[in-house]
Amino acid sequence: MASAKGGLLARSDFPLYAVKSLDERHFLVAGGGGAAKTGIANAIEVYEVKFLSDQAVAGSICRHDTGTKSIMNGCNVYDGRNHIFAAGLDDECHIYSVKYKVTSPEKKEKENNDVRKRTSENENSSNTAEGGTKQILFDITEIKKIKTDFHKESSFQKAVQFSRDHSILATGGADGHLRVWKYPSMEKVFEVEAHKNDIDDVDISPAGDRIVTVSRDHCGFVWNSKDGSKVKDLNGPQEYRFRACRYGLIEGKKDKFNLYTISIPVKRSQKPQLCYLTMWDSESFHSKGNQETGTEVLSSLALSDDGVYAAIGTISGSVAVYISFSLQRLYYVKEAHSIFVTGLAFMPSSEAAQAITGNQDFTLLSISADNTIRLHQVAPRGSYSAALVIVLFICFITLLFWLIAEFGL
Repeated sequence: MASAKGGLLARSDFPLYAVKSLDERHFLVAGGGGAAKTGIANAIEVYEVKFLSDQAVAGSICRHDTGTKSIMNGCNVYDGRNHIFAAGLDDECHIYSVKYKVTSPEKKEKENNDVRKRTSENENSSNTAEGGTKQILFDITEIKKIKTDFHKESSFQKAVQFSRDHSILATGGADGHLRVWKYPSMEKVFEVEAHKNDIDDVDISPAGDRIVTVSRDHCGFVWNSKDGSKVKDLNGPQEYRFRACRYGLIEGKKDKFNLYTISIPVKRSQKPQLCYLTMWDSESFHSKGNQETGTEVLSSLALSDDGVYAAIGTISGSVAVYISFSLQRLYYVKEAHSIFVTGLAFMPSSEAAQAITGNQDFTLLSISADNTIRLHQVAPRGSYSAALVIVLFICFITLLFWLIAEFGL
């Protein structure tokens, strides 16, 4: 059984701006209240998901304080041993190692006393090991930081992305410059004045040879990741601007991808205007499909790891999921959050993940500055509920007895 649409999975004590899946059972959130002395924390927090009594629940298992700066954007990769989380804190990119560790129930109980106090509202979740078994935790350590934006008045990193092989890192922000860094040394590979305004989002092709940037200047560009030369313009309607971009696997193919973007109106008018989800060919960068998403202004975009689903969030707090290849809407929750959706992340689509989260077609996490983490799931396509099967069986039996009586059999 899936949880209620958009049901509350967990509640944090700080505004959330980044969410990333770590594995089948764990995910990371980050954010905070910034430099204002309001007592609101700035932190990275890792949650563990469990499936209890036909209900997915999550509890915090570790936390890392980020001082006076809140994380406003981030990306993560797995290097075969540990997860690496690159996060934007003001005009800097901070690199964190999110390292697995195994601990005993007694030691974990002692370590998580403070965590339990912060997550007391999640009464269904438990941070203690079941049956005395050892538990997986994480050590979060900052390993490097570097300034990535140099706007003269309001420098700020707005987007960051690792390549799939984690050899490079691309950043963009308020000064409109695309900067590519070699990882892990963080030596700058190149810098290009990509846009005349803020870079809102950036993504690197799965092959690592192309970088896509979208900006408030209404433009979307494709760049060569080796030297920063421009490869292509993304041609969208003049009255719209791109808000986010993501590569997504083409379902059933291991090495073929599409590019997806979301577009919002440049100007707001008294009459609400439509927003769009667009699918692009990743070789020619010609549009392969364009889907109206309604008049709610879009704020975020995510693709599932199997390439089947594309999720969008809006500034009014709504969440929708589309089938990627047809751009047909499959799922929608109006105002799942009380304010704008700041991040979306699909949990892995593996069988192990489905066993934890209830054998659903997808499990999507959404976050917001309203401090909540919400869960979105849909039952497998082609499946039928038990109630429907019973009703159909009763109808069949009724029809059978009517036929017997009618024809005197």
